[in-house]
Amino acid sequence: MDRPVYFVKYWDKGSTVIGADQMAPALERLGVPARAIYARELEGIRDAVLVFVKRADLHHLLETALRGNRRVLDVQDSLAFRRWLSYGALYDGILFRNRRQLEDHACGRAVCRAIYQHWDPRYAAHRNGAGGLRVGYVGIPRSCELWGRLPGVEFVGPEDWFAAAERFNAHLSVRSAHREWLYKPNAKVATAAACGAVLITTPDCASVELLGEDYPFYLAGNDPASVEAGLDRARSAWGGPQWREALARLRAVKEELAIERVAARYLELFRALD
Repeated sequence: MDRPVYFVKYWDKGSTVIGADQMAPALERLGVPARAIYARELEGIRDAVLVFVKRADLHHLLETALRGNRRVLDVQDSLAFRRWLSYGALYDGILFRNRRQLEDHACGRAVCRAIYQHWDPRYAAHRNGAGGLRVGYVGIPRSCELWGRLPGVEFVGPEDWFAAAERFNAHLSVRSAHREWLYKPNAKVATAAACGAVLITTPDCASVELLGEDYPFYLAGNDPASVEAGLDRARSAWGGPQWREALARLRAVKEELAIERVAARYLELFRALD
């Protein structure tokens, strides 16, 4: 590919770390000039691929098009909070984060692909291989209506994600809002896979797409009773055939979502733009 790639961000947060700061060096390792920039640095960039992480201002889309750039939107989780993509018709490509996002929101003229998020290399394998079930919810309070309300689950916020994850041989994911169920990316699946942990989760779209409809540790619902029942089932299954089956599926996900493999899928999308 002849065009350089710039990942454009308007802020620094989790989505820009995954979608820009980590992906740019991964593309460079594949021989493609790439770097993460802030939107204020766009002036003068020509004939490049610009990947806007989560959003773009209208004037940036119009100005960069006049300079011969190809513009791609990395949707991330934005569709979980809004009903349509802002300025969707102005992008040359759209990078969706699960197949349901793609099916429901692909735009006619844009090159659209579903590319799952890679697992964050800052996570390490857990160190809790014995002693029974140890469950953690690794996330932020606003993403979990049951934060702090489930006995036997340790809730860990951003300030302690990477160190604390090593304590858990099981991760919990509970999607409550309808649009989150449909359109949230696969971060919880990828994190459990990166840590070698079992995932106890609602059968939301991203989870089912990656783990299959018959994954053994889906929750029956997102209410406290259903979650507690699912935790009890996982506790009883710990170390047994279902547990090993779940770990095998997550090992496959870890291999599939290694950053090198995901970067190669980005390249396929970029090559389709010209």
